[in-house]
Amino acid sequence: QLLQKKLSDEITADVANTEEQVLARHILVSDVSVALTLIERLKNGEDFGALAQEFSEDTGSAVNGGDLGWFGKGAMVAEFETAAFALEKPGDFTLEPVQSQFGYHIIQLIAKQDRPLNATQLEQARATAFSEWVTAIRDEYTVETYDDFWRQRVPTEPNFVTMATEAAVTSNAQLTESAAATPEATEVP
Repeated sequence: QLLQKKLSDEITADVANTEEQVLARHILVSDVSVALTLIERLKNGEDFGALAQEFSEDTGSAVNGGDLGWFGKGAMVAEFETAAFALEKPGDFTLEPVQSQFGYHIIQLIAKQDRPLNATQLEQARATAFSEWVTAIRDEYTVETYDDFWRQRVPTEPNFVTMATEAAVTSNAQLTESAAATPEATEVP
């Protein structure tokens, strides 16, 4: 374990402790026609936060105007993440509804920047980098593992006859050695 930790530290030493993250908010609806209507209202200058509070079906974020906070890649479902990271300038919003397993999203970018990873995120990034390195090395050197190799060599049931025979031989050898070491003790005076 100590060697693996040292190797992992060496391999992951250059893993960045920051990542690109976005601060975004969204409006979630279950009907595409409602989403299209809301996009038109946004284009006409209505307030995103007010529309999110009124129409969003995501009750957790709706009370905060649809605010989702900062998130990095891998934190949201793929469709949502792709659309959020594609937005370029603060204030931009998706001009087409983004469909996911939850419904139809309208996403607005508030900010985008490189932000420091917290300890858990950094450890996860390092674990991922090390795992990818191990996979690449295994592929490069065609390492094969035989998880069942030992099962072919280990008996499934103990052989008591052999164990008893070995114990008796060992015991007799010890008695013989003991008697040979003290011959005067066996002589009668």
